[in-house]
Amino acid sequence: MPAHLRVSLADRPGALAALTRGLAAAGANVLAVTVVQRESGRAVDDLLLDWPFARPWDAVVRAVEGCSGARVQGLRHIASAVMTPDAGVVATTLRQPHRAIEALVDLLPGALLADWAAVADRRWPREPLVATPESPLPLPLAPAALPRPRALVVGDEPLLAVPCADSSLRLLVGRSGGPAFTRSERDRCTALLDVVISVTRLAYADATAQPAASVTATILDGAPAVRVG
Repeated sequence: MPAHLRVSLADRPGALAALTRGLAAAGANVLAVTVVQRESGRAVDDLLLDWPFARPWDAVVRAVEGCSGARVQGLRHIASAVMTPDAGVVATTLRQPHRAIEALVDLLPGALLADWAAVADRRWPREPLVATPESPLPLPLAPAALPRPRALVVGDEPLLAVPCADSSLRLLVGRSGGPAFTRSERDRCTALLDVVISVTRLAYADATAQPAASVTATILDGAPAVRVG
C-alpha cells in the first residue's frame, strides 16, 4: 500500500541517495521523491513508498534515523500513489475552463499529497460548495478574515486556506494526520489557484464560451455564491 514519508535531512550531496538505500534495505520500495523545501542548509523531501498496511513502521523509522542528520516529519499510509504534476493541473483546467475551479479541487490532493480539498464561502465557512469525497463535514473552521493564504493546524489536522481572488470564496486543502503544510506548499497552492483563475477569466473574455459551472461562475463574475442545501 502506498505510504507518504516526509523527512528533513542535510542538504548535501549524497544525503538523499543514502536515505533511499537505507529504505530499500529495510524493504521499502521508493516510488517517487519530491523536494518540498530547501532552507538553512536542510531539505524537506516527500517520498512515496510501497509499504504493507499491516507492517509496523519501525523499520522505516530506523532507516531514516540511520542516515546522519535525517529526521522523520511525517509517516502515514495514503489512498493513492498517483501524484499530479502542477503542469497537469493547469492543462486540465485549460481543457475544462467551464469547471476550472471544480477541476482544481479534484486535482489538488494529488498535487500536494493532501487528503482532500474544498471550496467554501466565507459566509458559510463549514459548508462546501464543491469538495472531494474525502472532505470532512463540516469543514474545519478557517479564520473568518482571510486577507492572505495561510498554512494552519486546526484540531490537530494540517490545513491550507487560500482566498479566491476578489470573491467571497476560499480554497481549503487538508491532510488527515499528515505533516503540516510548508511555506513552499502554501505558495504552490496559491500560485496554482492564481493561474487557474487567470486562464479561466481569459477564456471567458470570449462571449461564446460554454456556460460555467456554479463555483467557477462565482469566480468569473463576482456574483454571490449559491448555497447548497
